[in-house]
Amino acid sequence: MYSPDTNPDVSELPFFERGTPGRKRWYHRWWGKLLLLALALGLVVAVAFGIYVLRVSSLIRSGQLDPQSFLNQPASGSQPAADRSSLATDDDPSVGPAGAAVVIVEFSDFECPYCGQVYPVVKQLIRDYGDRVRFIYRDFPLVDTHPRALPAALAANCAFEQGKFWEMHDKIFENQAALEEADLKRYAIQIGLNSVAFGGCLSSGKYVKEIEDDYNAGIEAGVEATPTFFVNGTLVRGAVPYEALQQLIVAELNR
Repeated sequence: MYSPDTNPDVSELPFFERGTPGRKRWYHRWWGKLLLLALALGLVVAVAFGIYVLRVSSLIRSGQLDPQSFLNQPASGSQPAADRSSLATDDDPSVGPAGAAVVIVEFSDFECPYCGQVYPVVKQLIRDYGDRVRFIYRDFPLVDTHPRALPAALAANCAFEQGKFWEMHDKIFENQAALEEADLKRYAIQIGLNSVAFGGCLSSGKYVKEIEDDYNAGIEAGVEATPTFFVNGTLVRGAVPYEALQQLIVAELNR
């Protein structure tokens, strides 16, 4: 026992209260305080970084953040948006003036059901925006899964040769279940093509190289499936609704 005015016997204190006689405990010394401050700051940084990583992971999983864009690197096989202006070619079928404020390039497959699904969306956009938009069609036949996609693309190119690509384009998409050679030749007659010239063009395969060039250009631009659109260079994948493309078009027109 000891009174408040007497000094305690250090030996009688618990070991964690003893300390060194005449010296401050480590956490009372300047370097101890500095160490504690550094540990506290490190803990705050670690917690903040953990929250950030969880947030980024959540955005990537939900599709709101492209991991390649996040890392500031182009996706494998893709071009930066600035280089996609080369996709707007002069030798592919198009609607709208060359000087239109908005250029939409579609890579499509005539046998693809999703391309068929977005077909009326494309027609409505062309109707609604007229000479303010130039729409370009490029071939991207997925021959492994769509065996009639290449013959259909050849038929459309042969129709383009006679100035009636869009008529054949519409016929094919409105009759995707019937794309045999006899069907394609029947559509040629229905849209008023020279059937002899069309038949010769179709059997010769003269536009295979043109279709292959489109396909390779799509691969280089980051096309992985059909349909894929580029709206003034901005990549849009899938059979998106009218409103999604309209929003991009309006944004570009208002620049």
